[in-house]
Amino acid sequence: AAAGGSRVGPRRASAAAAERDPPSAPVSESLSRARRALLWRAEDAAAAERPLDVYTELLVSAVRDEVLASSSGGARASSEGAFATEPNADGFSGAELSAALDHLAFDALQDIMEQFEVSRGIEVMGTMRQVVIVGSPGFDSRAFRVPWPRGTCVFEFGGAEAHAAAAATLKAASAKPPRGCSHRRVPSDPFDVAHQPFAYGDLEERLMRAGYSPEVPSVWLFQDSGFGSHESGVDAERLSRWRDVWEEATELMCAGSRVVGHVPCFFSNPAGAFGEALPRELAACGVLAKCFRMTSLGFERDDAPKQPGVFVGTKRRPSAREAEYYREQVVLVETEHGDEEGFES
Repeated sequence: AAAGGSRVGPRRASAAAAERDPPSAPVSESLSRARRALLWRAEDAAAAERPLDVYTELLVSAVRDEVLASSSGGARASSEGAFATEPNADGFSGAELSAALDHLAFDALQDIMEQFEVSRGIEVMGTMRQVVIVGSPGFDSRAFRVPWPRGTCVFEFGGAEAHAAAAATLKAASAKPPRGCSHRRVPSDPFDVAHQPFAYGDLEERLMRAGYSPEVPSVWLFQDSGFGSHESGVDAERLSRWRDVWEEATELMCAGSRVVGHVPCFFSNPAGAFGEALPRELAACGVLAKCFRMTSLGFERDDAPKQPGVFVGTKRRPSAREAEYYREQVVLVETEHGDEEGFES
């Protein structure tokens, strides 16, 4: 990812230890997965000779310290400590794919501003903008490292424990989102099939509680939403969860919203069919999308075989709230302000 600003004091990061859970506290699978994703991305960035932004460096340093401090306490901590040298068994996206999503999400928000603000002569300084990050397990720093325009609110889904640890680390370093922007943590990991049940309405409930407005065009970023290898034998369950989450997510996007994300492994096989299955899935949700391999975006390598590319799309179909509003207006006109003749073609 692109390097962030210099508003953070790295020397103060160690002060976060006082606010984090003690080393002896049990580590949930959700937090363990979030740690593995972060450490893998750091290891992958080093292999690709891609420097981490200062905010991610803070999080990586804090997580490594926690893992080392508890490494003698159990097998789980030991597996986390050794994870950086093990294969990417979880199928997490790498550093280059993560960087690509940064640029794509920023460009998508700029497109929304051009379409709904600049072209209509709307005062852009006082306009609310929304970015929703789903799938990243909890140690995501995009709310801080990406130079979002004023008025942007970043909603980040993730496990509650990972959120708490990340918030403590960044708070101790006085890290803040770009000027005029805000960051709201949503304590839920909807793609954690093994440990978190999901029912239709969960996304809306948690997002609305955090201040999300379905009427405002938004950018949705999906990363690590299809983690897990084919050898795990649970791809069918993960695919079902992926479809359930997408069904609700797209109903929370008004027409004109943008989506970006990585192509999950279950939509990238066989290799010759890359870019065909996922657009069909998204079209069923009212999203017009297209897939791109990493190398076609100018990166040196694909994150193959599990996540070889990214997708971008635009929500074309009205959201559930928009559709309900249109129905109410039609009923209103039919019963109070119109007659049958007025509706003839």
